[in-house]
Amino acid sequence: MINKPKNWESVQAFTERRKLPVGAYVCLIKNAVTKHTDYGEQLCILFDIIDGEYASFFTDDFTANQRQDKKWRGVLRQFLPKDDGSQKDEWTKSSFKSLINAVEESNRNYTWDWDERSLGGKEIGIIFRNEEWDYNGKTGWNTRPFRACATNAVVDGTAIIPEDKPLKKDGNTFDTFAPAPAVVDGFSSFADTDDELPF
Repeated sequence: MINKPKNWESVQAFTERRKLPVGAYVCLIKNAVTKHTDYGEQLCILFDIIDGEYASFFTDDFTANQRQDKKWRGVLRQFLPKDDGSQKDEWTKSSFKSLINAVEESNRNYTWDWDERSLGGKEIGIIFRNEEWDYNGKTGWNTRPFRACATNAVVDGTAIIPEDKPLKKDGNTFDTFAPAPAVVDGFSSFADTDDELPF
C-alpha cells in the first residue's frame, strides 16, 4: 500500500504550460531595470499582456509554475548604446530609439526622461515570434518577445510579424540556454536566466 503524503490535498498537479501564439499584443510594463552583462548594459523590461484572450498570460504562467527557481517569462531585453562610434552601436541606438518611440507613442503625455524606472506602468505593444532552440541535443520552438511597437499598431493590425527564426544549419547552433545572446537590431534573445529578475 502507498503512503499518502501529509499535504496531498494542497499539492498542485503539474499542468501543460499554455503557449502564446505568434503575434502582437498590448502590454503593460511592470518594471524596467538595467543589468550588466558580458556583452554590455541591457535594459530589461518586464511586462504582461493586458488586452484580449491572452490578458495576464505571464502572471498566470508565473503563478502556475511549480518550480522553485521559476522566472518571469515576459521580458523584453534591449542592449543599451555604448556610444563607441561603431556601426553595431548605431544599430543599437536605432533599436533603442524605436523602443522609446513606441513607449512615447503608446502613452499620451509621456516623455522619456532617461530614467528606466519611469517606464513602469506604461503601455507598449510587444511583437512575438517563434524561435527554435537547441539544448543538450534536443530542439524545439518557443514564442519569444521580439521587439516593441506602438499599441495602436497592435490594435489596428498593422504591426509586422517577423518570420520564424530557425537554428543556423551550419553546425554553429545557437543554444538559447547558453549565456551568449543572439542580437537582432539591438534586442537580444535570452533564456529566462536572470537571478534577480523574477520580480
